[in-house]
Amino acid sequence: MSNEQTKSGEPTSFREILNEMNEAGQFQVSVLTSVEGLPIATSPRDYDSDLISAMVALIQRVSNDAQSQLGMADVDEVTIHDRDRIRLVCRYIAFGGERLILAALVPPNKPYRRVTNRAVRQIKRLLS
Repeated sequence: MSNEQTKSGEPTSFREILNEMNEAGQFQVSVLTSVEGLPIATSPRDYDSDLISAMVALIQRVSNDAQSQLGMADVDEVTIHDRDRIRLVCRYIAFGGERLILAALVPPNKPYRRVTNRAVRQIKRLLS
């Protein structure tokens, strides 16, 4: 058992949640960031969190503009595919009037929704 987990096996840090999510989903990298682009946690630790956080914040601003211009409800997820079928998936986490973004680079043909749903639930538990 990791020193970042409780006796129940639940992670007690954002980085531990990201580590578990990357392992379960075989994700290359993941980051938890504020909507302003400030990195909160990154996995793997040595990845350039500032770069991906800035990119995620840009995506968030564009999705907010599209949402308001088209009269859409709150955006739950934004996904960008490259020609190699790698996806940048950005999931939004709302709590107490605030929002965070959970982003992951997902390899081709790998499912991600169940793994990211679990991470979102764990992050909300840590925030409460």
